Amino acid sequence: MAKDRTPTPQAPDGDAPSWKAALPFIIAGVVVLVVVIGVLISNAVRPAEDRMSEDAKVQHAINDYYTARNEADFDKYAAVNCAAVRGAEGFPTKDSFVTDNRKSMDDNGQIKIPEITDLTVNGDRATARVHWHFDKSEDKKNVVDTTVVREDGEWKVCTS
Repeated sequence: MAKDRTPTPQAPDGDAPSWKAALPFIIAGVVVLVVVIGVLISNAVRPAEDRMSEDAKVQHAINDYYTARNEADFDKYAAVNCAAVRGAEGFPTKDSFVTDNRKSMDDNGQIKIPEITDLTVNGDRATARVHWHFDKSEDKKNVVDTTVVREDGEWKVCTS
């Protein structure tokens, strides 16, 4: 019986590949590394707030407004309201704000904001519809048209 002879693969004759063949891959790797380092440095140098869009900054102002109410934090609440609201008749005193919000929290639970819709930013003024409810009454949904204005570079809630 004859043996089946299959040829075995042989390395081609000639020199081994030089490092020059890998040069395009080395250059590509260096370029990727430089880009990654540039992005990391940019993120480290620029604060997160500077990288946020205006829409995101408005949403943060609205969130801070409701967070201040949940925490009964009058200073934060006053800071996130615009000057017109803070100076208006009927703006709560610190004592009344804390008392009213603690009672509301005891009775209703925290305020939850499932979504903010119809957000429109036009220069230094923005409008949005804030959908919210209390923890203890999720079936009683509220929708509030809210105006937010930019004062001294910061977004402030001006109606709600």
